[in-house]
Amino acid sequence: MRRLISIGVLLSLVACAVAATAAAPAIEWKLFDWDGLQRTYGVYVPANVLDPAPLVFLLHGGSGSARETWTQEHGRSWRALADEHGFVLVLPQGRSDPDDPDAHHWNDCRTDIESAMVLSTEDDVGFIVGLIDAVAETVSIDGTRVYATGASNGGMMTYRLAIEAGDRFAAMAAVVANLADPSECGAVPSPIPMLIMNGTDDPVMPFEGGCVAGDHCERGRVLSTEKTIAFWVAVNGASPEATAERLPNRAWFDRSKVIVLTYLDEVGGADVVYYHIVGGGHTVPGFERTSAAFRAIAGPKNRDIDGPTEIWAFFEEHPSSEARLAET
Repeated sequence: MRRLISIGVLLSLVACAVAATAAAPAIEWKLFDWDGLQRTYGVYVPANVLDPAPLVFLLHGGSGSARETWTQEHGRSWRALADEHGFVLVLPQGRSDPDDPDAHHWNDCRTDIESAMVLSTEDDVGFIVGLIDAVAETVSIDGTRVYATGASNGGMMTYRLAIEAGDRFAAMAAVVANLADPSECGAVPSPIPMLIMNGTDDPVMPFEGGCVAGDHCERGRVLSTEKTIAFWVAVNGASPEATAERLPNRAWFDRSKVIVLTYLDEVGGADVVYYHIVGGGHTVPGFERTSAAFRAIAGPKNRDIDGPTEIWAFFEEHPSSEARLAET
């Protein structure tokens, strides 16, 4: 009898889970007319969305797409965070490669790109900023809590947003990304909370600066991680001396570890937080296993932390200056 009851309870739980999955909201893919082009983006509004809701932009990497990012591990992690915390998630899509409609790139300030597949001259800042107002037409958005994050080319695009449109965002987070060098981003940015998460063994985004993805520099050049951090520390008026925290090495077998360096705001500017992924490659930290083939291209993956979870915790701690003043 006990066994029959257990089976009955199990079947009931399975039925509830199936029903809950069927009722879960799906991402909605839309088109947005900007600068003479129809641009694609996705909007995910969780069932328990806040009113008004924070808004998080998730930018794909070079040669990727918004749809691909949505199905990847860190995309799934962002969906779970949106479900838990009630924020709206937006996935814009960059310009399509001329020879590959499934691959896309952002105009991230690099001026020395030789590859036609990578080069983009689109007004991506205007496109993304325009989406804030477009999404707000159908969902109640908290304009003081708009955030952006991205990896690789998407991380470099995050830097451009911070430089040229930082007043529309509360905080930013760039993963496996350094600043362009040379750069067409000539604006003088205002202080904005910035999280940077880079790996020391990245085969694509050179940790010490130089050519992106190889020795021929067809994809342009970037500053080192050290100089990228120094740039934002100076912009934010943060302390040049960081406090260091070594995170638990939960996945010793990944041959990687994480040290968090925090440069605190000193003069009414903003913090800079740097996740130093010792032994990390061109990957978003997370718990998913990777194949040997993947590691041969992207390098090792840190599995001590979940990158999106760390980034959202940073965002939660950093509402806009307007919101911070309202709380005091």
